[in-house]
Amino acid sequence: MKEAKAVETRIRADAEAQLKIWEADQTAIEKTAATQTKAKEEGTAARQNATAEKREANYAVAQAKCGALTGADSDRCLQEAKAKFGM
Repeated sequence: MKEAKAVETRIRADAEAQLKIWEADQTAIEKTAATQTKAKEEGTAARQNATAEKREANYAVAQAKCGALTGADSDRCLQEAKAKFGM
Protein backbone atom coordinates (compact mmCIF):
# COMPACT_ATOMS: atom_id res chain seq x y z
CA MET A 1 0.00 0.00 0.00
CA LYS A 2 2.86 2.41 0.85
CA GLU A 3 4.54 1.65 -2.45
CA ALA A 4 1.33 2.43 -4.31
CA LYS A 5 0.97 5.75 -2.41
CA ALA A 6 4.61 6.59 -3.20
CA VAL A 7 4.05 5.88 -6.90
CA GLU A 8 0.90 8.02 -6.83
CA THR A 9 2.81 10.86 -5.12
CA ARG A 10 5.61 10.68 -7.70
CA ILE A 11 3.14 10.68 -10.60
CA ARG A 12 1.19 13.57 -9.11
CA ALA A 13 4.40 15.56 -8.46
CA ASP A 14 5.58 14.96 -12.04
CA ALA A 15 2.20 16.03 -13.42
CA GLU A 16 2.15 19.18 -11.30
CA ALA A 17 5.70 20.02 -12.38
CA GLN A 18 4.80 19.54 -16.04
CA LEU A 19 1.73 21.76 -15.61
CA LYS A 20 3.81 24.51 -13.99
CA ILE A 21 6.39 24.29 -16.76
CA TRP A 22 3.68 24.48 -19.40
CA GLU A 23 2.07 27.49 -17.68
CA ALA A 24 5.46 29.24 -17.46
CA ASP A 25 6.08 28.55 -21.15
CA GLN A 26 2.68 29.98 -22.07
CA THR A 27 3.34 33.11 -20.03
CA ALA A 28 6.72 33.53 -21.72
CA ILE A 29 5.13 33.13 -25.16
CA GLU A 30 2.48 35.74 -24.36
CA LYS A 31 5.05 38.20 -23.05
CA THR A 32 7.25 37.64 -26.08
CA ALA A 33 4.34 38.25 -28.45
CA ALA A 34 3.40 41.43 -26.59
CA THR A 35 7.00 42.63 -26.69
CA GLN A 36 7.27 41.92 -30.41
CA THR A 37 4.02 43.76 -31.08
CA LYS A 38 5.18 46.77 -29.08
CA ALA A 39 8.52 46.81 -30.91
CA LYS A 40 6.76 46.68 -34.28
CA GLU A 41 4.45 49.54 -33.28
CA GLU A 42 7.38 51.65 -32.09
CA GLY A 43 9.28 50.91 -35.30
CA THR A 44 6.30 51.88 -37.42
CA ALA A 45 5.88 55.13 -35.50
CA ALA A 46 9.57 55.94 -35.90
CA ARG A 47 9.42 55.31 -39.65
CA GLN A 48 6.31 57.48 -39.97
CA ASN A 49 7.95 60.30 -38.02
CA ALA A 50 11.08 60.09 -40.16
CA THR A 51 8.99 60.15 -43.34
CA ALA A 52 7.09 63.22 -42.14
CA GLU A 53 10.31 65.01 -41.18
CA LYS A 54 11.88 64.26 -44.58
CA ARG A 55 8.76 65.44 -46.40
CA GLU A 56 8.74 68.69 -44.39
CA ALA A 57 12.44 69.26 -45.05
CA ASN A 58 11.99 68.65 -48.79
CA TYR A 59 9.03 71.03 -48.82
CA ALA A 60 11.10 73.71 -47.10
CA VAL A 61 13.79 73.32 -49.78
CA ALA A 62 11.17 73.57 -52.52
CA GLN A 63 9.73 76.70 -50.87
CA ALA A 64 13.16 78.28 -50.84
CA LYS A 65 13.66 77.48 -54.52
CA CYS A 66 10.22 78.88 -55.31
CA GLY A 67 11.11 82.02 -53.39
CA ALA A 68 13.71 82.78 -56.02
CA LEU A 69 10.95 83.01 -58.62
CA THR A 70 8.45 85.81 -59.05
CA GLY A 71 4.77 86.24 -59.85
CA ALA A 72 2.90 83.38 -61.50
CA ASP A 73 6.01 81.22 -61.69
CA SER A 74 6.41 81.43 -57.91
CA ASP A 75 2.72 80.65 -57.36
CA ARG A 76 2.84 77.66 -59.71
CA CYS A 77 6.05 76.43 -58.10
CA LEU A 78 4.51 76.60 -54.62
CA GLN A 79 1.36 74.79 -55.77
CA GLU A 80 3.47 72.03 -57.31
CA ALA A 81 5.56 71.75 -54.14
CA LYS A 82 2.43 71.53 -51.98
CA ALA A 83 0.99 68.82 -54.23
CA LYS A 84 4.27 66.90 -54.38
CA PHE A 85 4.91 66.96 -50.63
CA GLY A 86 1.31 66.74 -49.44
CA MET A 87 1.23 70.07 -47.67
